[in-house]
Amino acid sequence: MIPNCSMAYPERAVSGLHRVEQWIDAYWRTGDLILDGYDGAILKLTEGSGSGYFSPGKKSWVQEQISRLEGRGLQYYHYGRPDSKGTLDDAVEEAKSFLDAIDQVVDPMTLYYQDGSDAAVWLDLESDAPNLSEAAGLAWIIRFCEELERWFPVGIYSSSDWLSSFATGGRWKDTEELFTRVDGSYRPIWQARYGQGKKSYPPDLDRYPPSTKTPNPYLCMRGTPPVIQWTSSRIGGTEDGRGHDSNLVFLR
Repeated sequence: MIPNCSMAYPERAVSGLHRVEQWIDAYWRTGDLILDGYDGAILKLTEGSGSGYFSPGKKSWVQEQISRLEGRGLQYYHYGRPDSKGTLDDAVEEAKSFLDAIDQVVDPMTLYYQDGSDAAVWLDLESDAPNLSEAAGLAWIIRFCEELERWFPVGIYSSSDWLSSFATGGRWKDTEELFTRVDGSYRPIWQARYGQGKKSYPPDLDRYPPSTKTPNPYLCMRGTPPVIQWTSSRIGGTEDGRGHDSNLVFLR
């Protein structure tokens, strides 16, 4: 059974006419998930172009979490490593590695966000790339996304500082190119917005506005981020009760 997002979430927030859901994001070090009170999960499948992360042991973890997600939403992310080679061929190789991993599990769900964007999978960009020029970084990201978008719509997880340093330089034109697909649809941004230290739902978004760390061109073009990673220390959601990353997802 392909997971879906139809299960009611008892603590769902209300944001105007939009539906707000609570999703956990996790990888194998997170441990086994407990999804009571959550709408879905974004699971890490791959990193870089190698197959080491998606070894049989870790694949078993992914399959176990998918079995726990019945009746809820499911998406995947890839930890990109443009800092490794930074070439277009490398971007294609990483994209194919991600696709090969997805082919071994359940297809992800496409979500449609309040800013008009959509995504089923995500490219995570975090590792510093001091040897990567802005032009090369921008080209790498776009090539990776376009390879994936032959099958699944892609969104981007990153910070404004990373994108400015290694891809767009903070330029409006390059930011627009980064988040606009060939067909004119939009790639969403999944934005980390820590600062509260709050462990319960929902976060106080009036006191800590989610737009604070969004790339300014994206904010002006599209509005606030459709996916906000609001804490890394929410208790619950895993069998051992450790704090974990938790996300607000704003849907149409």
